Amino acid sequence: MDDEPIVRKGISYLVSRTDLEDVQIDISEADGSLMANQLFEEQEFDIVFTDINMPVMDGLALIEKWNKKMTRTQWVILSGYDEFNYAQKAITLGVKDYLLKPVTKKKAQETLVRLIDKYRKPSDHFLNMNELENLIDKLEGAIWTLNEDTVKSSISSWGELLVSKEIEVSYFFNTLNNILSMLIQRLNNRGNIVLEERAGIINGLNIEALIDSFQQNCIELIGRIRVQRKGQVLDPIEFAKKYISDNLTEKISLDDVADKLGLNSAYFSHLFKKETGTSFVEYRMQLRMEKAMRLIDSSNMKITEIANSLGYEDLSHFTKTFKKYTGLSPSKYIASLEMD
Repeated sequence: MDDEPIVRKGISYLVSRTDLEDVQIDISEADGSLMANQLFEEQEFDIVFTDINMPVMDGLALIEKWNKKMTRTQWVILSGYDEFNYAQKAITLGVKDYLLKPVTKKKAQETLVRLIDKYRKPSDHFLNMNELENLIDKLEGAIWTLNEDTVKSSISSWGELLVSKEIEVSYFFNTLNNILSMLIQRLNNRGNIVLEERAGIINGLNIEALIDSFQQNCIELIGRIRVQRKGQVLDPIEFAKKYISDNLTEKISLDDVADKLGLNSAYFSHLFKKETGTSFVEYRMQLRMEKAMRLIDSSNMKITEIANSLGYEDLSHFTKTFKKYTGLSPSKYIASLEMD
């Protein structure tokens, strides 16, 4: 039966001699990574289907060990729903596909035919891993800062790169669903929000429809984040004020605080000035100078020590800033205190 599961746990299936004009296939079954390693020492295989969970060495470790030596090999990962972290790493290793268990005869045959076809026709069937990583990084930042325009432009630009590729729809479907899951995990790791994964939400009968569905899901993530932030007690300006106050000695920037809040930098800058009546840089400088004055009043610290404690590495910069704020140089300010 075509829908009958054929893959047992802890097995690698190795396919060789697929690049002949009249395709002949030798399939070897390696029970565990030790046997697979032994076979790889003897010959290079064209296609390897490997389970993630195997004794001694997992499937990804096996790929990492051999993919630089077996440069012609096309790797396929067999994984379960609960093993997505492994699938993430598989992308960076250049794995050609990842099949969810249980794998049926029909699914294995479809994948095998597609991979064999790659040897027959020198066309580009697969996604560029560097392009994928760049896309994921851009989308993570854009979604977190609620920037719909960047999400749309990033996906559109990436889509244009796929025009000349002959990508299998099922492979593309798997990839987009895994990218979406990866984005959700990364966004959740940033804190302050919790995004639940929803199975099977990317759909489409062709590449264009899948890209549209993927974009809609990314835009939906922005909406879900926006709703959660509205429901939080946290006020962005109060958070920013406290964060600046708690980190006066650090080289924090407006971008740093905006990122913590998940806001676009330009929007946060406008909001901060509107709510406080001063710019981010001016506000941070005021806090530093007020603290410098308190330290001069109440401690025996030297001016150099005070400057360093407030994150100023250049004493002359601190002195100029202090004089601009108080109208007196630090030494004259100290003298005025002594006169009082």
